[in-house]
Amino acid sequence: MGNDLISIIVPIYNVEEYIEECLESIQKQIYTNIEVILVDDGSMDNSVAIAQHKFLDDDRFKLIHQENAGLSAARNRGIKEAQGEYVVLVDSDDKVTPDYIEYLYSMIKKYNVKIATCAHQSLPRKQKPKKIVNPRTYTISTKEYFKKLGDKELPFQLGVAAWGRIYKKELFTNINYPEGKLFEDTATTYKLYLEVGTTAIGEEIKYLYCQNENSIVQKGFNKTRFQFLDNEKKMHDDLQAIYPDIEKSLDRRYQYALMNTLAHIVISPNNTEFKNEQIKLRKAILKDFGKKILDKKNNKKDIFGLISLRLGLSFYRISFKVFKKMKKKGLGE
Repeated sequence: MGNDLISIIVPIYNVEEYIEECLESIQKQIYTNIEVILVDDGSMDNSVAIAQHKFLDDDRFKLIHQENAGLSAARNRGIKEAQGEYVVLVDSDDKVTPDYIEYLYSMIKKYNVKIATCAHQSLPRKQKPKKIVNPRTYTISTKEYFKKLGDKELPFQLGVAAWGRIYKKELFTNINYPEGKLFEDTATTYKLYLEVGTTAIGEEIKYLYCQNENSIVQKGFNKTRFQFLDNEKKMHDDLQAIYPDIEKSLDRRYQYALMNTLAHIVISPNNTEFKNEQIKLRKAILKDFGKKILDKKNNKKDIFGLISLRLGLSFYRISFKVFKKMKKKGLGE
């Protein structure tokens, strides 16, 4: 299969409750020719002390310190320092299966591609991941990937996250994560995909995205979340310019971004601060309502969301709260 050095980048910032479990899952990798670059992004709790005490005896683990500059800056620093032929990103409050690296790398070698992706699951920390029935590995073009993303036809929870993938390091020569910005994955992953044209997909769940109430995407709404919408719009427009014949699929993806953003506003205690934004988002989402309701590519959750929004913002708020509760219990995937 090969034995290339693979660099695993783990940014660290105030994750003392989770860092040990994360790094243990990396240390137990079946594929052993790895270097693990821990980037201390000015962490102020005991995260770094735990990493130093329990993992730096393993000479594959390296620790880099920098002043707090955000997740993008930490990832960029780790990639710059990486000595491996390939790069893998892991968030420090998540976990990976023991064969995570082996699984991704085997697809790189089997299909001779520069990016390979596995499925992941978002779940409570104590819950075990689902077992995928008859999982496959295969290649797919960038165009088809984003068409299927918009049409919700990709296997279990594949999207545009930075993690859950292995990358040829050279892809980052001219592409960086946007520093000082949030939701950096949406702004970056599609650009990497455009560089390669073809990617490999494995349908088995190897990355466990652990639900964490303190993470960026789990916090209550504030105006910085509009960066997610901005990044989704940029991705939509850039891809549409290159692949105009998948416009409808790209529109469905952007509809998801609009609905997700509005949902996080309406359930927030400070939602009245964004009254005008709620009106604008509702109007944009409900445009061509009839066509969207009849669109077979919209799943039941989307249809339910559209109907509840048509009934009013209060109905939309209730429906999204129900969905969030189901998702916490592992029922809303």
